[in-house]
Amino acid sequence: MNTAVKNRFNFKILIVEDEPDNNEFLAELLSLSGYEVDQAFDGEQGLAKVEEFEPDLVLLDIMMPKIDGLEFCKRIRAKQDYRNLKIIFITARGNLEEKINGFNAGADDFLSKPFAPSELLARINAQLRIVELSAQLSASERRHRNLIENMPDGLMLVSEDFKLEFFNPRCSELLHVELKEEYLNKNLRDAIKHSYYCDEICNLINSASKIMTESNFMKTVALSNENYPEILEIRVISPEVCDSKREYAQIILRDVTDKYNMERLLVQTEKNNSLGIMIAGISHEINNPLAGISNAIHLMKKGKYDEKRQLEVCDMMLENVNRISRIIDDLRTFGHLERVDNGEFLIIPVVKEAIRLIDYQRQDDNTEITFVHEDCSCKVMGSKTQFLQLVMNILLNALKAVDKKGKINVSLSKTNSLVPSAVLTIEDNGCGIPENQINQIFDPFFAAKREWQGTGLGLAVSYRIVQLLKGTIKVASKLGVGSKFTVTVPIV
Repeated sequence: MNTAVKNRFNFKILIVEDEPDNNEFLAELLSLSGYEVDQAFDGEQGLAKVEEFEPDLVLLDIMMPKIDGLEFCKRIRAKQDYRNLKIIFITARGNLEEKINGFNAGADDFLSKPFAPSELLARINAQLRIVELSAQLSASERRHRNLIENMPDGLMLVSEDFKLEFFNPRCSELLHVELKEEYLNKNLRDAIKHSYYCDEICNLINSASKIMTESNFMKTVALSNENYPEILEIRVISPEVCDSKREYAQIILRDVTDKYNMERLLVQTEKNNSLGIMIAGISHEINNPLAGISNAIHLMKKGKYDEKRQLEVCDMMLENVNRISRIIDDLRTFGHLERVDNGEFLIIPVVKEAIRLIDYQRQDDNTEITFVHEDCSCKVMGSKTQFLQLVMNILLNALKAVDKKGKINVSLSKTNSLVPSAVLTIEDNGCGIPENQINQIFDPFFAAKREWQGTGLGLAVSYRIVQLLKGTIKVASKLGVGSKFTVTVPIV
């Protein structure tokens, strides 16, 4: 049967009627209505015409020689290719028993003679609308199946009793196991037991099945086998949110190796850039005490100080040495930002450390930085050094915006919403950001002020760090008034 989507003038109708006058009348009526028509005058000829003409609908008389309409209908329905072929019985008898026998044989509709041509055309149109909708549905299913079969991600469906119901070819490549059709409707663990990711996938499915309030569960797993150096993102969508009458979980597998490597490069590039900017400020901080120490040594060598003055000068030199030592310690801390040190940490000390590091760059400008926290103890799970870089990047952005004058207000508070969180705001009264650029500031290599010395990666890196902390970052800004960055991260 031809399942292509058609318009009215493409539909094909076969008339199987042993009365020549009736057959000719129907053929003329349907041809004038825009249908392509073929005729058969008995059931045997009709069966041959179905194979040859491939109609979309058959008008079928019941009482015919050789093969009657009921037997014709049964033989058609027995063939897989014609089970969806629309059949309308036309008969002069039309009693209840005959109608029941017709529907049991596989008829789609029933029309008793005599009938009005308008009623016949209406019934035909109704059946052909079903044909057209079925064809559209089949075409849509083919498109979606083609997309799923060729998508770059792996997709599996697992039933509530942990049986594998579906998988696309990409799953075998990502899991490094050969999945076969024979594994369908069998236990998932048995099907992927030789995969490095087997335990991770099964554990995530169990978590998704137990906690239905979450939309999905995701985990990123680094494969330690050096034969397959890759990082796989595993996402499990729980049965509760699959929007299906059947209970099953969706497993989506995605190779994020390239993405992970790019993010590491992005963080490292921005760290190097920030480090270079900071060194310019630190050099000023180190050169001043070094100059004082150098001058004091020269004067002491000339013997121009008495014993008391020499002790004062020595204390001054020790103080300057300690100052340089503190700067070097802070620089060393910043230099290890690429290290992932996941664990629990308090936000307040990290913010204070970031402000102290930023102070080295301010030199002799008049920017005022305040930090209000009311001693709220906010503990976060994640990388302390990455959070330090996050705060520093936003502070650097604010410092450039105020242009050596103005204020930067940093505040920390708690929220007791559904997910307890810490809210860190960094607000400045600088130049602000144009409204048409607000949605771009977190894009890599974007800089609102092109004269700033930087790579344009700072806020992009900050955005990614917030994602790793499972938080959010928002910005509100008005040109000529200032900007406010709000970072919200869950606390433990």
